[in-house]
Formats: sequence, structure tokens, C-alpha cells
Amino acid sequence: MIVEYKMHRLKDGRTCVPTFIVNGGYFPVDKKWIGIAADDGTYIPETLVVLDRAALITRMTNFPLKWHPTSPDDDPRGRLATTEEIIWEADNFISKHDFGRTT
Repeated sequence: MIVEYKMHRLKDGRTCVPTFIVNGGYFPVDKKWIGIAADDGTYIPETLVVLDRAALITRMTNFPLKWHPTSPDDDPRGRLATTEEIIWEADNFISKHDFGRTT
């Protein structure tokens, strides 16, 4: 399942990816990331934010996604993605991770 998560803080102050995240680090915003949570019985907190396709698109829209340059003439800092690009990126993410359904 697709989730929004925060890093876990260790006793020594360092942070790490939570153990229930099997693939993460996507679309960072305000110390929150998008990732894939384990579906193998691993403990997953009830408070974890689960995202379906619509929620992923909304998150990417509300926290503007930077579209990276695709040609040498583009601004190297990137630009804000269009609605169509956000939808494409969300669908590409879902497809890449082989989700038939994204609940």
C-alpha cells in the first residue's frame, strides 16, 4: 500500500526509515515522504496515512511537485508541474510499483 510516513528517531538522535517501509523516499514534503508499506504482516501503525490514487494526486498538487528539466533549455532548478504532469507522475508511480489497486 502507498503511505505517507515520517522518519523514526533513534535513541541517539539519528533518524531512520521505519521498518514497515519496504520502498520509500519519494516526493518529500515537510519531513514526510511517500513510500510503500509492507503487506506481509509487519506491524503498521494505525495512524499511518494510506493514500489511494486520488489522495496521492491531491498531496502532489497541494505541495507543489517540481518538474525536473528534460532539455538543456529548461530551467535547471525545475519548475512547478502542471496538473497533467502530476497525474502522469502519480500514475507512473502506481504503475512502477505494480499496484492493481491502491488502497
